[in-house]
Amino acid sequence: MPGRLDRAPFRRSSAAQLADYLRGLIQRGELMEPLPGIRDWSVQLGVGRSTLEQTVRILNREGLLRVLPRRGIRIQRMRTRGPTTGSPRVVRWLSYRRRFSDRSDSMEFLGAVEERLQFHEIHLHHELCDAARLRAIHKRGENPNQLLLLSSLPPEMERMFGDFRRSALVIGKPNPGVSLPYVSNDVWSAIRHAVVQFARRGCTRVCMVMTEDTPTTLDAEYHTLCADSGTGVHGETARLPMELEEQAQAARRFAARIQGRLGVIALYPISATMLISALLERGIAVPDQVTVVAMNTTRQSVRVVPIPIYYPYPVAAFANTVVRAALRYFERGKLPRLRKQIPLQMVEPRSS
Repeated sequence: MPGRLDRAPFRRSSAAQLADYLRGLIQRGELMEPLPGIRDWSVQLGVGRSTLEQTVRILNREGLLRVLPRRGIRIQRMRTRGPTTGSPRVVRWLSYRRRFSDRSDSMEFLGAVEERLQFHEIHLHHELCDAARLRAIHKRGENPNQLLLLSSLPPEMERMFGDFRRSALVIGKPNPGVSLPYVSNDVWSAIRHAVVQFARRGCTRVCMVMTEDTPTTLDAEYHTLCADSGTGVHGETARLPMELEEQAQAARRFAARIQGRLGVIALYPISATMLISALLERGIAVPDQVTVVAMNTTRQSVRVVPIPIYYPYPVAAFANTVVRAALRYFERGKLPRLRKQIPLQMVEPRSS
């Protein structure tokens, strides 16, 4: 019958996961009206009523479902008010080429953002830019048909866009002196949580492995975090190149220097898979001697045996936040005052 669904491929799922599932059905045209009531629909999906109610609220805020008093739930394709010029609406994701040379890991969350924007007939372009290209984009000024997402830009380039207050959104925490709206992942809270978890497992040395171009201020912040954690953990840092082959060689050198028990935090875009492979190649017992935790990672970066503890990039929450900001921009001509940090949740794979 119309609106009837097979049981969802999960039970006791979170509202965010269920929202992803239903969003896909709507976008593919596989969810049809009339929709069941909450009670019957939750039974069909195999989830609790409260989970479904929360999911409906999420999709209602996104403009995908509409709740009508005494008339039930309706599917609604949200159409935002476009620019008066009739030009296509475009979200331009600008990344600095030297810090974003490999896009393979990023495709998971870029794809999630693109899929949601396409539903609202908004195009996503991901552009790898050098300094000259960024200056040229800035020189053209703000465009009501374009929203700029600034990702991993050098401080001076990000500050250059400081006057784009209506149409530029920083992906990540802005550099000092930049007052643009931003959406970021709360990585430091997750790192603090990982340090505490290492201490509970009896590990007194924890090394955070970063890329060579990660700001040096993070070293001091990390040492301060370990000192203030009250766990007695000694914080260390190491840096590896971004390029794949160079990173592999550096990972081997890193493994060769390890002595005794060590906890390792692989901070994205450092590959936990590569680190674990280098450790195993060296004959180091993982996770008994060295335990690797992947931080802010994509799921393909932890496809290794043994599967490490990891804090995955919150793809769905991140994509939804960016898309809501884009819809607001194209509706009202300016971004909301967005200062959002999205928490990371630890995933601990079963040992069996």
